[in-house]
Amino acid sequence: MNIQECRNKDGKITSYRVRVFDRRDAKTGKQFFKTLSIKYNPEKSETQNRNEAEMRGWLFEKSISERMSSDSNITFDCYAEYVINNKKREGLSPSTLYVYRCMKERLAPFIGHLRLRSITPGALNNAYDAMEKNGVTPKYVRGLHVFTHVVLGVAFKEEIIPRNYAAAATPPKAERPRVAALTETQMRTFFSKLFADDKNYVYQVLFSLLLVTGCRIGEICALSWRDVDFEEGKINICRHFISGEKGRYIVHGCKTAAGERELFLTDGVVKMLKKYREYYADRAFRRDSEWRGGEDEAVFASFKKPGSHIDPNTVRMWLKNFLSKNNLQKITPHQFRHTSISLQLQAGVSAPEAARRAGHARPDITLSIYGHVLKTNDKHCCEVVAKALPGWPQPKSLPKTHQEPLAKPTEV
Repeated sequence: MNIQECRNKDGKITSYRVRVFDRRDAKTGKQFFKTLSIKYNPEKSETQNRNEAEMRGWLFEKSISERMSSDSNITFDCYAEYVINNKKREGLSPSTLYVYRCMKERLAPFIGHLRLRSITPGALNNAYDAMEKNGVTPKYVRGLHVFTHVVLGVAFKEEIIPRNYAAAATPPKAERPRVAALTETQMRTFFSKLFADDKNYVYQVLFSLLLVTGCRIGEICALSWRDVDFEEGKINICRHFISGEKGRYIVHGCKTAAGERELFLTDGVVKMLKKYREYYADRAFRRDSEWRGGEDEAVFASFKKPGSHIDPNTVRMWLKNFLSKNNLQKITPHQFRHTSISLQLQAGVSAPEAARRAGHARPDITLSIYGHVLKTNDKHCCEVVAKALPGWPQPKSLPKTHQEPLAKPTEV
């Protein structure tokens, strides 16, 4: 604690300034202080004023120390709930809030009971090791670490703890999985099996559209007929499914800011959708009494709730059963998106165009995820540049050692 006298032009004391150490930045070492101004009482002597300033300064210093000590006694689980509620008021998306709550529950057995002041880098590392021993994947442990970093970051910002100890912890490395695009053989085999049975017609259209658009499964399942423009030959992607505390439901907007987009379709795709629309109308007519219509009538309707949108998990389960029935290699709906974007880049479509169609905010995001597929275009790149040469250089004459073939060794 430091007490300084503040004087006016005449040299008389007007107030005392109490300066108390608050904390030190863990990265830069910079010190932070809190100050208190105490007005000088002219009716009392200078000694009395000084003593009063020291007493109030001591109480000020004690209050700072006790506040931090009291707040840091709160458990991680309670403080995480406080942070999540604050994020909710700030407008964080329902899906992210749902993920945060799931992570809070997942962390509860390991660090939920710990007080904030007890959460050190060592305690976090021990918790991460315990998680892996209990079967939690390294990728998910790293996700839990990110959430812990967010919670402790708020505690540090609110000056409850002196630093964010999660920044010094060492979570397991979780390498980004390589994009698993479908091979040509996989696609040909899958679609030949899919088209072989007329009972799969709805899914034939769904997976065909999933591939040609490169959309996410939640975006395709959220499509309504009003989003399809047959005259212009395009579809409007403006809604998607999310998982929240109320289950899975459709929200306006997309996963990213650039997700809302219009995608143009080829004449063949438009023709496919027109035929499917006729089939859809006939199906709705036959089940009119239970069909749920309206302006948001689903393109891909639920089989249990006719007219309402099919759940993405229903598609995932159907695909899993279909692959098992036909003894095909495991495929996920998201791989059709990977395949679509990979095929575009390999065909020479520019990164900005592919990013816009995929709904990525920036082209560099597309390249960071799918950049490795461009390596297959390396020979093509060489051929394009080589065309600029008028020919290949040839030597005017070769050395004799190169002109005459080597004599065969004499047999003994």
